[in-house]
Amino acid sequence: MKESHRVQLAVVSHPGEVGAVDADVLAIPVMSGAQSDSALTQVDPRAARFVASGEHTGCLHEVLLLPAGEGLGSPRILLYGLGAAADLDGSRLRFAHQEMVRTAREFGHGRIAVLRAGALRNSDVGAVIEGCVAGSWDRRGRSTGRHPAPLTALTLVGFGDAPDAVVDVSRRLGEATARAREWQNAPANELGPNQLEAIAREMADRLGLDCETLGAEALRAGGYNLLAAVGAASEQEPRLIRLTYRGAAKDERNLALIGKGITFDSGGLSLKSADWMVKMRGDMGGAAAVLAAIEVVAESGLAINVMAVIAAAENLPGRGAQRPGDVWTSASGKTVEVLNTDAEGRLVLADAATYAIRSGATHLVDLATLTSDARAALGHAASAAVSNDDRLWGLVAAAGEAAGDRVWRLPIYPDFRPLIQSQSADLKNADYGEAGVITAAMFIGEFVEGRPWVHLDIAGSHWNENQQHKDIPRGPLGAGTRLCYRLAELMAAQSNGGDSHAVR
Repeated sequence: MKESHRVQLAVVSHPGEVGAVDADVLAIPVMSGAQSDSALTQVDPRAARFVASGEHTGCLHEVLLLPAGEGLGSPRILLYGLGAAADLDGSRLRFAHQEMVRTAREFGHGRIAVLRAGALRNSDVGAVIEGCVAGSWDRRGRSTGRHPAPLTALTLVGFGDAPDAVVDVSRRLGEATARAREWQNAPANELGPNQLEAIAREMADRLGLDCETLGAEALRAGGYNLLAAVGAASEQEPRLIRLTYRGAAKDERNLALIGKGITFDSGGLSLKSADWMVKMRGDMGGAAAVLAAIEVVAESGLAINVMAVIAAAENLPGRGAQRPGDVWTSASGKTVEVLNTDAEGRLVLADAATYAIRSGATHLVDLATLTSDARAALGHAASAAVSNDDRLWGLVAAAGEAAGDRVWRLPIYPDFRPLIQSQSADLKNADYGEAGVITAAMFIGEFVEGRPWVHLDIAGSHWNENQQHKDIPRGPLGAGTRLCYRLAELMAAQSNGGDSHAVR
């Protein structure tokens, strides 16, 4: 698998210095409905006339490449749209810069300068960096044809004196998002449970983290029968992987970020259709997010204890595959009737939650491409959330705001509890009849043993293949990566008496 490269990054405080910036292209944002912009007019009056005449309307992701006027260090200007100022939240801001960089690279420009103009504020410097660096990833990296120019240098002009810590963390979060996208995009013949374990072990060795892995035999010995059953038909053994970062020895709180790591999901004996199955290499989006996030947590030295727990398996038909109607005893002791082998995510997360609690977790957040109902409810625009704890949910919501990673909470009503009960066991894994996002989450909630817990269903937000959806980039998106880091950051600040505020 390809590794991301490090981008040379600089922040120039004064917009008047734009003429001295050496770059292939100067990118200038344009807002829809704007007739003129003083920053653009000062830099290149001719480009400003293209906006005033309506030849560039400022719609989100609209681009126009022009030769630069005299006095600029860049031979080209790239006008790129941010849409309406009223619509510009953290998600759209990052996506706009991600797509701007992708387009500039397609034009062959790998050294990019971004001018603060339009509705951009000095405080947006982190979001701009995150979006631009995330745009350094190439979805067609395995193609033998022409590739876009790599992003080698990024200069931000006119954003004030951005603190080094903000610039550094933002770069890391952009790189982490790109890594999560690459892991999601990796085909199943390249990235299986074995490879996820190898990634975790390399990360542990490099960053000084603890790494524990349970294979098939250890899973059975520990009672993790739900995960073992899901992965039983694959030539690659299922894995429970735990990476542990200890940044606060005296902190009683221990955050577990739990990721669904189904590296390929055929549905098992409850076989998916061919159209759905071809998309299932991305069914480990939750694992990608927590792996990428804990790397940034460790690199940043946050004063908090965090573990990333990954339930990794391939869900296949074949010899040893579990059957609809099988009943398993979970690691927690609860019994589960499997009515649909394609509802495997909640099974592996149930055992992963028990494993995290046995490992000392006090707060749990799981991320999973869990239900098609989440996509139906929120499309690709946000992750669906379910929680048993208002305080932890408040932190997750604030982290999502700070990360530009939208989340929307759905309620747990007691009316739904009978829907997840089985006539043959304590619980059933499917056929709830209604409220699919909530009931699937409630199944997982049966295994958190009363600890504060948030479930994030990223089935829609992790990947966009809807060609009609022009505002969200196509392909894997790395949903949840930045949110997990910002949550750890907020919890660390809270433990140390600090105060954090959400930014756009």
